[in-house]
Order: sequence, then C-alpha cells, then structure tokens
Amino acid sequence: MAAIAHHDGVFASEVLARSVNANPVFVKRVLVKLSKAKLAKTTVGKSGGYGLARSPENISLLDIYAAVNPPDAFAIHTYPVNNECIISSNIKQVMGDVLVGTEKAVHGHLGQTTLADVVSKIRASSG
Repeated sequence: MAAIAHHDGVFASEVLARSVNANPVFVKRVLVKLSKAKLAKTTVGKSGGYGLARSPENISLLDIYAAVNPPDAFAIHTYPVNNECIISSNIKQVMGDVLVGTEKAVHGHLGQTTLADVVSKIRASSG
C-alpha cells in the first residue's frame, strides 16, 4: 500500500512484489484481501493492476491491519484446563486480560496513523 501511495498509480502485483522483494503469490493474496476490504481497487486490462480505493489520508493502518489479519491475532490457546495445576487453572484469565490490553493499544496506535503518514516518513527518511 505504501508503494502504491508513494507512486500514486496502478501496479501489477508482480511489479509490487519485485519492488518490495516479496513473493508475488503472497503479495497477490494480500492485495486481494485489501480489495475485498475496499482499500485497494483493481483495474483490468493490459495496463491494469492495483491502486488505492481511497486517498492515503483516509486509510489508517488499522484499516489495513484489519483487512489482512485474522480477527483473533491476539488469542490464547483453547486447550482444556487442568484443574490440578495453578498455571493451567488461571493462565487464560490472566493472559486474556493482558492480550485484550495489548490489542486495544495496537488498535489505538494503528488507528491514529494513516497511510499518508507512513509515506511521508518514508520520503523524509530517504533524504
């Protein structure tokens, strides 16, 4: 998304994959998820590819995160509890609270950062 926003255009998934040195299949899968979330749009044809569906100022990192990550990115195991073990008996509650707090913090920070912010910082870092 940062590459698309930086160049403000439409790019084939293979071109984007090459640009960020990633597996083209992985990039295509991510772009499909972003398209389903209406963050990216596809253009068909010889000069087709993927572009932004909204301006970078109107796409938060939380939007992107939610589109490409499973809803339970912070989850605790679902194994049965061993009531004879103090750890097993209490770990889900204790770690559940920790993970809820972690998820809220991550969502808050990502929600305050836009794709435009990221691109601006990349441009500033490149000198």
